[in-house]
Amino acid sequence: MVAGHGILAVVTVLLVLPSARPLEDSTCDPSTTFAPNSTYQANLNLLAAALPGNASSAPAGFATLSAGTASRAYAMALCRGDVNASSCAACVSLAFRAAGQSCPNNTGVTMYEDDCVLRFANRQFLDFLNADQWQAGELSIQTTTADGSVPAVAVSWFSAAATTILTAVSAASSNSTSGAGDAQKQYFVTGEVDFDPRIYALAQCAPVLTPEQCSSCLGQLLVQIKVDLSTKPPWVTSRVEWCDLRYDVRPFYEGQAMLQLQAPPPPSSATPETRAEKKKSSAVGISVGIVCSLVLILILSALAFIRFRRRINKATEQDNPFKKISRAQCVIYDLPALQEATDNFSQRNKLGEGGFGAVYKGILPDGQEIAVKKLLGTAGHGLDQLHNEVLMLAELQHKNLVRLHGFYSHRDDTLLVYEYIKNGSLDNFLSDDTREEEHTLVWEQQYNIIIGIAKGILYLHEDSSMRIIHRDLKPNNILLDDDMEPKIADFGLARLLGEGHTHTKTSGVVGTLGYMAPEYAIHGRVSPKIDIFSYGVLVLQIVTRRRECWSADGNTVNLLTEVWNHWKKGTISQMMDQALDQHTRSQQLRCVHVGLMCVQADPDHRPEISTVIFMLTRDNMELQLPKEPAFFFGSEPTSDFVSGEDISVNEVSFTEPYPR
Repeated sequence: MVAGHGILAVVTVLLVLPSARPLEDSTCDPSTTFAPNSTYQANLNLLAAALPGNASSAPAGFATLSAGTASRAYAMALCRGDVNASSCAACVSLAFRAAGQSCPNNTGVTMYEDDCVLRFANRQFLDFLNADQWQAGELSIQTTTADGSVPAVAVSWFSAAATTILTAVSAASSNSTSGAGDAQKQYFVTGEVDFDPRIYALAQCAPVLTPEQCSSCLGQLLVQIKVDLSTKPPWVTSRVEWCDLRYDVRPFYEGQAMLQLQAPPPPSSATPETRAEKKKSSAVGISVGIVCSLVLILILSALAFIRFRRRINKATEQDNPFKKISRAQCVIYDLPALQEATDNFSQRNKLGEGGFGAVYKGILPDGQEIAVKKLLGTAGHGLDQLHNEVLMLAELQHKNLVRLHGFYSHRDDTLLVYEYIKNGSLDNFLSDDTREEEHTLVWEQQYNIIIGIAKGILYLHEDSSMRIIHRDLKPNNILLDDDMEPKIADFGLARLLGEGHTHTKTSGVVGTLGYMAPEYAIHGRVSPKIDIFSYGVLVLQIVTRRRECWSADGNTVNLLTEVWNHWKKGTISQMMDQALDQHTRSQQLRCVHVGLMCVQADPDHRPEISTVIFMLTRDNMELQLPKEPAFFFGSEPTSDFVSGEDISVNEVSFTEPYPR
């Protein structure tokens, strides 16, 4: 009877309490401010224009971005895992506007909206996630609760139920990078407990956190919620910018709960027990003990049976050609299956060969077409480490990356299995000669390829769960699908093979002559800027339709030298399509301008990939004048530059950047 009154008390309070308000809270950093119309304001406006789209298009609803060189602005956004793309973009846009109202002119603001969290600052706050700086105890927790109170006995029972589901979703979120089998929703789990009233819960971490960081972040939030559970009504939201833990007695997320739990038993009565009741309680206790012992014996028997079956399966695993690994949705293939699919890697199935190995087309028994890459230079790598690396790469998903299906590895032999892209590589569509019409790209396709490659690099550098530097971006590693959408191939192979791998045309580094940045080719220095250099060469090749960017002999001028000579003389349009209209030619000129900025000799003078996307997609954004590119071979002086006022690359009309 007491337990029944407890439930009634909770329900009664729910009827009189106001409905939960939409979440909107802010944390302002008043230590530094910016002036209206300042450089920081301009950089922040760029972030506000681009970040909503980046976050809404990212698989996990998470994106980071920075803009500017002077007064640089940094921002990140994380949308709730169940919201759709349009709601995500709208929430991030709203958060930027609300930040201006809640924290006017503050350079550092964190906005907590119902569907997303936004943070921006004038410093690189992602450094806090470094292993040597991460301190979960230093997190500044933002807690939102409702008004009112509940009777003590109801709080006790409700707290037990809420704590159970919150603990469960926290553990499930931090232990797996995909919620309920959806690899695109990293660190996101929902749950409910069959209590009266029913309790709904949600846990989410930013995908840039490690599982350990996610666990410690949610653990701090859970500690705070447990404190509030003793005095607050039945809904609490506890958040930081890195993770989110909340519960409510009304559904607040879309879709079915990923975890469903039964309600805990009601708390025992506090009234004195009679002797008969004590005897009855003792008898019940003995019965429960016997039942628990039987259950324990059954569990141990089941574990022993499972272990026995695993031994049998291990002895006969060669009978199963495909073994699923659910964590990364990655398949471990058997060598005979891949040999059959590729006709024993016959020459007629060979699609190409690069610095990492040869690629063969294959067809599986179910008719699925695949591309199989035989890796070179894998000797000496431990199988466990190699497997872990491949599994991590298989978790990377982006529309501008080739999908990795699985792999085979035994001793020094490693085969990677990718999706098959029918149109082949970008290299097939670039040539100095007149090609057949079916192999000719129109400018809209060229521009889409330039932007798509940049978005793929942005994902690898900033938005994926691990930073990956490609090191070998070139036309052969850019594949084009049926819609001519670019897909970067061989991403992560430099990471997989390590520093010891060598390319046939280079020594000691991974890459291809003509696409390697000077600091990498000469000194072996690795940074995201080496991919920016390669991307700049790719952009210039696409705009000029040149298949080769470098010549080994001294009779042919390399592409960078030829483009720079024309750019400096104001005759760059001679290298572009003369049949295009003025607006399109202006767009091409902007691409050449950005390409030259990406191939600067000094890596500090090259823009970050997020800035590259800004410059390519915003015609009204002013561009700095490029300096002489790396690997420029020419005797003409470069000091006869004209001022920026003489350049009209930001206008619709087309004007040569330098006078003749």
